[in-house]
Amino acid sequence: MITKDDIKGLFSFIPTPAKPGSERWDATDTVDLDELSRLTEELIQSGVDGFATMGTTAESATMTEKEWEQACACVVETVRGRVPVFVGTTTLGTYDTVKRTRFVKDLGATGAMIGLPMWQPATLGGAVQLFADMSEALPDYPLMTYWNEGIFRFPFPPPFWQQIVERAPTVIAAKLFGFFMIDELLQMTGNKIRFIPHCQMAHKHRLLNPEENIAFWSTEAAMGPEPVLALRDALDAGDMDKAKAITRDIDYIMETFIPKEGHGEFAKYNIQLEKIRMNEAGYCNAGPIRPPYHVVPEHIAEGGRECGRRWKALRPKYAK
Repeated sequence: MITKDDIKGLFSFIPTPAKPGSERWDATDTVDLDELSRLTEELIQSGVDGFATMGTTAESATMTEKEWEQACACVVETVRGRVPVFVGTTTLGTYDTVKRTRFVKDLGATGAMIGLPMWQPATLGGAVQLFADMSEALPDYPLMTYWNEGIFRFPFPPPFWQQIVERAPTVIAAKLFGFFMIDELLQMTGNKIRFIPHCQMAHKHRLLNPEENIAFWSTEAAMGPEPVLALRDALDAGDMDKAKAITRDIDYIMETFIPKEGHGEFAKYNIQLEKIRMNEAGYCNAGPIRPPYHVVPEHIAEGGRECGRRWKALRPKYAK
Protein backbone atom coordinates (compact mmCIF):
# COMPACT_ATOMS: atom_id res chain seq x y z
CA MET A 1 0.00 0.00 0.00
CA ILE A 2 1.45 3.33 -1.02
CA THR A 3 1.52 6.27 1.38
CA LYS A 4 1.02 9.99 1.07
CA ASP A 5 4.76 10.37 0.45
CA ASP A 6 4.43 8.42 -2.81
CA ILE A 7 2.01 11.01 -4.22
CA LYS A 8 4.09 13.61 -6.06
CA GLY A 9 4.51 15.30 -9.41
CA LEU A 10 1.97 15.53 -12.21
CA PHE A 11 -1.21 13.46 -12.04
CA SER A 12 -3.03 13.30 -15.35
CA PHE A 13 -6.83 13.09 -15.23
CA ILE A 14 -7.70 11.40 -18.48
CA PRO A 15 -10.91 11.14 -20.53
CA THR A 16 -12.60 7.94 -21.65
CA PRO A 17 -12.52 8.21 -25.46
CA ALA A 18 -15.82 7.39 -27.14
CA LYS A 19 -16.46 5.72 -30.47
CA PRO A 20 -18.34 7.53 -33.27
CA GLY A 21 -22.07 7.60 -32.62
CA SER A 22 -21.69 7.53 -28.84
CA GLU A 23 -23.78 10.69 -28.53
CA ARG A 24 -26.88 8.67 -29.41
CA TRP A 25 -29.14 7.21 -26.72
CA ASP A 26 -29.06 3.76 -28.33
CA ALA A 27 -25.28 3.54 -28.64
CA THR A 28 -23.64 0.44 -27.18
CA ASP A 29 -20.04 -0.55 -26.51
CA THR A 30 -18.98 3.11 -26.63
CA VAL A 31 -15.47 2.98 -25.15
CA ASP A 32 -12.65 3.39 -27.67
CA LEU A 33 -10.26 1.07 -25.86
CA ASP A 34 -7.52 1.41 -28.46
CA GLU A 35 -7.42 5.19 -28.09
CA LEU A 36 -7.66 5.00 -24.30
CA SER A 37 -4.70 2.62 -24.18
CA ARG A 38 -2.72 4.71 -26.67
CA LEU A 39 -3.32 7.93 -24.73
CA THR A 40 -2.39 6.31 -21.42
CA GLU A 41 0.82 4.83 -22.79
CA GLU A 42 1.84 8.04 -24.55
CA LEU A 43 1.42 10.04 -21.34
CA ILE A 44 3.54 7.51 -19.44
CA GLN A 45 6.25 7.72 -22.07
CA SER A 46 6.07 11.52 -21.83
CA GLY A 47 6.82 11.35 -18.11
CA VAL A 48 3.62 11.92 -16.13
CA ASP A 49 3.89 10.75 -12.53
CA GLY A 50 0.44 9.27 -12.03
CA PHE A 51 -3.14 8.99 -13.23
CA ALA A 52 -6.62 9.47 -11.95
CA THR A 53 -9.62 8.47 -13.99
CA MET A 54 -13.34 7.79 -13.77
CA GLY A 55 -14.27 11.18 -12.43
CA THR A 56 -16.14 13.94 -14.28
CA THR A 57 -13.77 14.23 -17.24
CA ALA A 58 -13.80 10.48 -17.80
CA GLU A 59 -17.63 10.49 -18.02
CA SER A 60 -17.91 7.79 -15.37
CA ALA A 61 -21.53 8.74 -14.70
CA THR A 62 -22.73 8.16 -18.26
CA MET A 63 -21.12 4.84 -19.13
CA THR A 64 -22.84 1.54 -18.52
CA GLU A 65 -21.38 -0.62 -15.75
CA LYS A 66 -19.80 -2.92 -18.34
CA GLU A 67 -18.21 0.02 -20.16
CA TRP A 68 -16.92 1.44 -16.85
CA GLU A 69 -15.33 -1.91 -16.02
CA GLN A 70 -13.77 -2.19 -19.49
CA ALA A 71 -12.31 1.32 -19.29
CA CYS A 72 -10.92 0.76 -15.77
CA ALA A 73 -9.27 -2.47 -16.86
CA CYS A 74 -7.80 -0.83 -19.96
CA VAL A 75 -6.10 1.94 -17.97
CA VAL A 76 -4.81 -0.31 -15.18
CA GLU A 77 -3.52 -2.95 -17.60
CA THR A 78 -1.83 -0.33 -19.76
CA VAL A 79 -0.08 1.31 -16.81
CA ARG A 80 1.09 -2.05 -15.39
CA GLY A 81 2.15 -0.54 -12.08
CA ARG A 82 4.68 1.87 -13.57
CA VAL A 83 3.02 4.88 -11.89
CA PRO A 84 0.20 5.21 -9.35
CA VAL A 85 -3.36 4.99 -10.71
CA PHE A 86 -6.40 6.11 -8.74
CA VAL A 87 -9.72 5.02 -10.21
CA GLY A 88 -13.00 6.78 -9.44
CA THR A 89 -15.59 4.51 -7.82
CA THR A 90 -18.25 7.04 -6.79
CA THR A 91 -21.84 5.82 -6.96
CA LEU A 92 -25.19 6.81 -5.48
CA GLY A 93 -24.68 4.74 -2.35
CA THR A 94 -22.15 3.02 -0.12
CA TYR A 95 -22.98 -0.58 -1.15
CA ASP A 96 -22.09 0.02 -4.81
CA THR A 97 -19.09 2.20 -3.95
CA VAL A 98 -17.65 -0.65 -1.89
CA LYS A 99 -18.39 -3.07 -4.74
CA ARG A 100 -16.71 -0.87 -7.33
CA THR A 101 -13.72 -0.21 -5.11
CA ARG A 102 -13.17 -3.92 -4.59
CA PHE A 103 -13.36 -4.35 -8.35
CA VAL A 104 -10.62 -1.80 -9.10
CA LYS A 105 -8.48 -3.16 -6.26
CA ASP A 106 -8.69 -6.65 -7.80
CA LEU A 107 -7.70 -5.15 -11.16
CA GLY A 108 -4.51 -3.81 -9.59
CA ALA A 109 -5.31 -0.10 -9.39
CA THR A 110 -3.19 1.72 -6.81
CA GLY A 111 -6.19 3.23 -5.06
CA ALA A 112 -9.70 4.59 -5.45
CA MET A 113 -10.85 8.17 -5.92
CA ILE A 114 -14.14 8.66 -4.11
CA GLY A 115 -16.63 11.51 -4.09
CA LEU A 116 -19.99 11.76 -2.35
CA PRO A 117 -23.34 10.31 -3.40
CA MET A 118 -25.27 12.93 -5.43
CA TRP A 119 -28.93 12.06 -4.89
CA GLN A 120 -29.16 14.55 -2.05
CA PRO A 121 -26.52 16.86 -0.51
CA ALA A 122 -24.49 15.08 2.16
CA THR A 123 -24.43 16.10 5.79
CA LEU A 124 -21.12 16.38 7.60
CA GLY A 125 -21.85 13.19 9.50
CA GLY A 126 -22.91 11.30 6.39
CA ALA A 127 -19.87 12.41 4.39
CA VAL A 128 -17.42 11.36 7.10
CA GLN A 129 -19.27 8.07 7.63
CA LEU A 130 -18.90 7.17 3.93
CA PHE A 131 -15.11 7.39 4.14
CA ALA A 132 -15.03 5.68 7.54
CA ASP A 133 -17.04 2.82 6.03
CA MET A 134 -14.68 2.62 3.06
CA SER A 135 -11.67 2.40 5.36
CA GLU A 136 -13.38 -0.37 7.33
CA ALA A 137 -14.42 -2.26 4.19
CA LEU A 138 -10.98 -2.06 2.57
CA PRO A 139 -8.52 -1.40 5.42
CA ASP A 140 -5.42 -1.82 3.27
CA TYR A 141 -6.48 0.20 0.24
CA PRO A 142 -5.49 3.87 -0.35
CA LEU A 143 -8.22 6.42 -1.03
CA MET A 144 -8.18 9.82 -2.68
CA THR A 145 -11.01 12.17 -1.69
CA TYR A 146 -12.64 13.76 -4.71
CA TRP A 147 -13.07 17.30 -3.34
CA ASN A 148 -15.40 19.21 -5.65
CA GLU A 149 -17.87 21.43 -3.87
CA GLY A 150 -19.88 22.19 -7.01
CA ILE A 151 -20.74 18.72 -8.21
CA PHE A 152 -21.13 17.14 -4.76
CA ARG A 153 -22.92 20.13 -3.17
CA PHE A 154 -20.83 19.77 -0.04
CA PRO A 155 -18.29 22.32 1.27
CA PHE A 156 -15.71 19.86 2.64
CA PRO A 157 -15.25 22.10 5.72
CA PRO A 158 -12.40 21.87 8.27
CA PRO A 159 -14.39 19.58 10.63
CA PHE A 160 -14.71 17.11 7.76
CA TRP A 161 -10.94 16.82 7.45
CA GLN A 162 -10.42 16.64 11.19
CA GLN A 163 -12.78 13.68 11.39
CA ILE A 164 -11.44 12.02 8.23
CA VAL A 165 -7.98 11.76 9.79
CA GLU A 166 -9.46 10.22 12.92
CA ARG A 167 -11.97 7.84 11.33
CA ALA A 168 -10.76 7.10 7.78
CA PRO A 169 -7.03 6.36 7.98
CA THR A 170 -6.82 5.02 4.44
CA VAL A 171 -7.46 8.48 2.97
CA ILE A 172 -3.98 9.56 1.85
CA ALA A 173 -4.77 12.17 -0.80
CA ALA A 174 -7.36 14.74 -1.81
CA LYS A 175 -8.01 16.32 -5.18
CA LEU A 176 -8.63 20.04 -4.75
CA PHE A 177 -10.86 22.06 -7.04
CA GLY A 178 -9.85 25.58 -6.01
CA PHE A 179 -7.39 27.45 -3.81
CA PHE A 180 -7.73 26.86 -0.10
CA MET A 181 -5.93 27.60 3.15
CA ILE A 182 -3.56 24.76 2.52
CA ASP A 183 -1.31 25.37 5.53
CA GLU A 184 -4.33 25.23 7.80
CA LEU A 185 -5.44 21.97 6.21
CA LEU A 186 -1.99 20.43 6.58
CA GLN A 187 -1.85 21.35 10.25
CA MET A 188 -5.38 20.13 10.83
CA THR A 189 -4.63 16.74 9.29
CA GLY A 190 -1.14 16.38 10.75
CA ASN A 191 0.36 16.23 7.24
CA LYS A 192 -1.26 12.82 6.74
CA ILE A 193 -3.03 13.74 3.49
CA ARG A 194 -1.48 14.93 0.22
CA PHE A 195 -3.66 17.79 -1.02
CA ILE A 196 -3.42 17.98 -4.80
CA PRO A 197 -4.38 21.28 -6.49
CA HIS A 198 -5.06 21.99 -10.16
CA CYS A 199 -2.02 22.96 -12.23
CA GLN A 200 -3.05 26.63 -12.16
CA MET A 201 -2.68 26.61 -8.36
CA ALA A 202 0.48 24.47 -8.16
CA HIS A 203 2.88 27.42 -8.10
CA LYS A 204 1.05 29.20 -5.29
CA HIS A 205 0.75 26.02 -3.26
CA ARG A 206 4.45 25.21 -3.65
CA LEU A 207 5.41 28.67 -2.44
CA LEU A 208 3.28 28.22 0.67
CA ASN A 209 4.80 24.88 1.64
CA PRO A 210 7.59 23.51 -0.59
CA GLU A 211 7.94 20.34 1.47
CA GLU A 212 4.33 19.19 1.41
CA ASN A 213 2.76 20.69 -1.74
CA ILE A 214 4.63 18.55 -4.24
CA ALA A 215 1.83 17.21 -6.45
CA PHE A 216 -0.77 18.69 -8.77
CA TRP A 217 -3.39 17.43 -11.19
CA SER A 218 -4.19 18.34 -14.76
CA THR A 219 -6.82 17.38 -17.31
CA GLU A 220 -4.89 19.58 -19.73
CA ALA A 221 -2.18 16.91 -20.06
CA ALA A 222 -4.60 15.04 -22.31
CA MET A 223 -4.29 17.95 -24.77
CA GLY A 224 -0.50 17.42 -24.83
CA PRO A 225 1.54 17.26 -21.60
CA GLU A 226 4.51 19.50 -22.46
CA PRO A 227 3.39 22.69 -20.61
CA VAL A 228 2.44 20.90 -17.40
CA LEU A 229 5.56 18.72 -17.49
CA ALA A 230 7.60 21.92 -17.80
CA LEU A 231 5.70 23.32 -14.83
CA ARG A 232 6.46 20.23 -12.76
CA ASP A 233 10.15 20.35 -13.67
CA ALA A 234 10.40 24.05 -12.82
CA LEU A 235 8.72 23.50 -9.46
CA ASP A 236 10.94 20.52 -8.64
CA ALA A 237 14.03 22.53 -9.61
CA GLY A 238 12.97 25.38 -7.37
CA ASP A 239 12.81 27.74 -10.35
CA MET A 240 9.79 29.69 -9.15
CA ASP A 241 10.16 32.48 -11.72
CA LYS A 242 9.88 29.95 -14.53
CA ALA A 243 7.00 28.18 -12.81
CA LYS A 244 5.19 31.50 -12.48
CA ALA A 245 5.74 32.28 -16.16
CA ILE A 246 4.38 28.87 -17.21
CA THR A 247 1.37 29.41 -14.95
CA ARG A 248 0.70 32.73 -16.68
CA ASP A 249 0.71 30.92 -20.03
CA ILE A 250 -1.77 28.38 -18.69
CA ASP A 251 -3.94 31.14 -17.22
CA TYR A 252 -4.17 32.77 -20.66
CA ILE A 253 -5.28 29.51 -22.24
CA MET A 254 -7.91 28.96 -19.57
CA GLU A 255 -9.54 32.36 -20.18
CA THR A 256 -12.08 30.89 -22.60
CA PHE A 257 -12.55 27.56 -20.80
CA ILE A 258 -14.62 29.01 -17.98
CA PRO A 259 -17.77 30.64 -19.50
CA LYS A 260 -18.09 34.37 -18.92
CA GLU A 261 -21.15 33.63 -16.76
CA GLY A 262 -18.82 32.06 -14.16
CA HIS A 263 -18.15 28.75 -12.44
CA GLY A 264 -21.84 28.05 -11.89
CA GLU A 265 -22.34 27.93 -15.64
CA PHE A 266 -19.10 25.97 -16.08
CA ALA A 267 -20.44 23.27 -13.77
CA LYS A 268 -23.30 22.68 -16.24
CA TYR A 269 -20.88 22.07 -19.12
CA ASN A 270 -17.77 20.64 -17.45
CA ILE A 271 -17.80 17.33 -19.32
CA GLN A 272 -18.66 18.97 -22.63
CA LEU A 273 -15.92 21.59 -22.40
CA GLU A 274 -13.26 19.04 -21.51
CA LYS A 275 -14.05 16.81 -24.47
CA ILE A 276 -14.48 19.70 -26.89
CA ARG A 277 -11.11 21.24 -26.04
CA MET A 278 -9.33 17.88 -26.08
CA ASN A 279 -10.68 17.07 -29.52
CA GLU A 280 -9.71 20.53 -30.76
CA ALA A 281 -6.15 20.26 -29.39
CA GLY A 282 -5.73 16.98 -31.26
CA TYR A 283 -3.37 15.14 -28.89
CA CYS A 284 -6.07 12.53 -28.33
CA ASN A 285 -9.35 11.67 -29.97
CA ALA A 286 -11.77 11.97 -27.06
CA GLY A 287 -14.68 11.36 -29.42
CA PRO A 288 -18.33 12.36 -28.98
CA ILE A 289 -19.87 13.37 -25.66
CA ARG A 290 -22.07 10.70 -24.11
CA PRO A 291 -25.72 11.63 -23.42
CA PRO A 292 -27.35 13.45 -21.79
CA TYR A 293 -24.42 15.88 -21.59
CA HIS A 294 -23.91 16.16 -25.37
CA VAL A 295 -26.21 19.20 -25.53
CA VAL A 296 -24.16 22.40 -25.39
CA PRO A 297 -24.81 25.97 -26.65
CA GLU A 298 -22.56 27.12 -29.45
CA HIS A 299 -21.00 30.02 -27.51
CA ILE A 300 -20.03 27.61 -24.73
CA ALA A 301 -18.60 25.12 -27.22
CA GLU A 302 -16.58 27.82 -28.95
CA GLY A 303 -14.94 28.71 -25.63
CA GLY A 304 -13.80 25.12 -25.34
CA ARG A 305 -12.52 25.01 -28.91
CA GLU A 306 -10.56 28.24 -28.43
CA CYS A 307 -9.00 26.80 -25.27
CA GLY A 308 -7.94 23.72 -27.24
CA ARG A 309 -6.46 25.84 -30.04
CA ARG A 310 -4.47 27.94 -27.55
CA TRP A 311 -3.12 24.84 -25.81
CA LYS A 312 -2.10 23.29 -29.12
CA ALA A 313 -0.22 26.48 -30.02
CA LEU A 314 1.54 26.52 -26.62
CA ARG A 315 2.91 22.98 -26.70
CA PRO A 316 5.92 23.65 -28.97
CA LYS A 317 7.16 26.36 -26.57
CA TYR A 318 7.73 23.71 -23.88
CA ALA A 319 8.60 20.72 -26.04
CA LYS A 320 12.05 19.24 -25.36
